[in-house]
Amino acid sequence: MIASRFVAVCALLLAAGFTGAAPASAAATEGACPAGGGVTVVVDFGDLGPGSSIRCAPGTPANGIAALQEAGFQVVGSQKYGLAVACRIDGKPGPDVEPCAGMPSATAYWSYWHAPAGGTWQSSQEGAQTAKPAPGGFEGWAFARPKSANDLPAPPRVPPVRQTGTAVPDVAVAGDIEFPWGFVIGAAVILVIGAAGVFISSRRRRRREQ
Repeated sequence: MIASRFVAVCALLLAAGFTGAAPASAAATEGACPAGGGVTVVVDFGDLGPGSSIRCAPGTPANGIAALQEAGFQVVGSQKYGLAVACRIDGKPGPDVEPCAGMPSATAYWSYWHAPAGGTWQSSQEGAQTAKPAPGGFEGWAFARPKSANDLPAPPRVPPVRQTGTAVPDVAVAGDIEFPWGFVIGAAVILVIGAAGVFISSRRRRRREQ
């Protein structure tokens, strides 16, 4: 009976230890995605500053908005249409430029683009909530300020080219590594229980011999 209980406790503790040491899920990285993986998202802030930001959304994002979010950008939709309209990206433009109540102004809005790696930017023909990013491709957003509603927006100023060394691997530094305390504590408890079991068995044998 004692042996069976001991085995059960050991199994539970080992399971808890290995669960606590599980690796973290994939995260967005700065720079373009490596060849053959993820979707590279380019955001050109235009005259809003500070320039352009390039990040990698890992995996296969469900749509253009998901690619933005999974690349680590904060997206705010309009009060009327929600995320069917990308009104702010990383807090820009501010409320002084666009209140985000309904559709953005025709002279101050985010234009949406696609491109294969090494290709040319093409204006999206559908909304970001329905567009499906191509695996390994580029998604582009450029803040447009046309002089009139009839002027066409300009594409992102960053070409959809995967530069060598632009992707930054998600490597944890020594201070960021989570020590597997669950496993260590579980192992220590197992040793204590094992020692106690040996001690009890030894005492019982001595009593029988007496």
